[in-house]
Amino acid sequence: MLRALLPCGLLIAGMAPAAAEEAFFGQERAGFELNLGAGPFFSPAYPGSGSMRGQPFPHINGGYGEWLDFDVLDGVRIAALQAHGLSLGPILRLRDGRDAADARRDLTGLRSFSETVEGGVFLAYEAGPLYADVSLTQDLAQSHGGAAMEARLLLSVPVGRVAFTAGPELRVVTRQYAQSFYGVTEAEAARTPYAAHRAGGGLERVGGLAAMQWRLSARWDLQGYVEYARLLGSSADSPLVRSPGGSPDQIQAGLFLSYRLF
Repeated sequence: MLRALLPCGLLIAGMAPAAAEEAFFGQERAGFELNLGAGPFFSPAYPGSGSMRGQPFPHINGGYGEWLDFDVLDGVRIAALQAHGLSLGPILRLRDGRDAADARRDLTGLRSFSETVEGGVFLAYEAGPLYADVSLTQDLAQSHGGAAMEARLLLSVPVGRVAFTAGPELRVVTRQYAQSFYGVTEAEAARTPYAAHRAGGGLERVGGLAAMQWRLSARWDLQGYVEYARLLGSSADSPLVRSPGGSPDQIQAGLFLSYRLF
């Protein structure tokens, strides 16, 4: 299933200075670029789950010049306005839904909803090795029906052929978003072991990311990341999170080998 996560390669490539003789990092994209790959991906079985599941996952990213970026993990961004390190424009991304079949023991009796497309705007700022951005997105297909604001601040450091990136991130969500993923209606409480819970909007999670990109050659990259988030507020108070099968500590990780076609 597709995940709306922070991309490893997209933010690392182009942020760090170039190496001495070979331009491993820091080169502006002159034209069209397409990277294809795959690797293992690990994530909670559902938002708020205490168990992890692994699956093979495609790694696709690239763009055109400095105005278009796309990444299967982070969506499509168009930098419509650019000035003094700032960029502003529309964003489209995919967000996972929730399928009771993914964890029958914990989700049977609760509402399932499909993956969806979120659309909105982003504002980013880049200054040397520092990168910060804020995105505001709304569910366009009315799957979870809510909206989210996500922010992150990243520092990228190159060491030879390897670039390391790390920094904090957070997510603020609307009441409808929180209710879809963490709420339990009266009807659901009647047919499950969970007590009814009305999740509210606000700060859903805070955490951080550590990522690595190893430039194996001019066309081959090995990229990996680990992302940790702590659920907060009414999301953390959800009976799904507080149950034996749940946890407020959410970890996601991936390791991808990719090849640059263009």
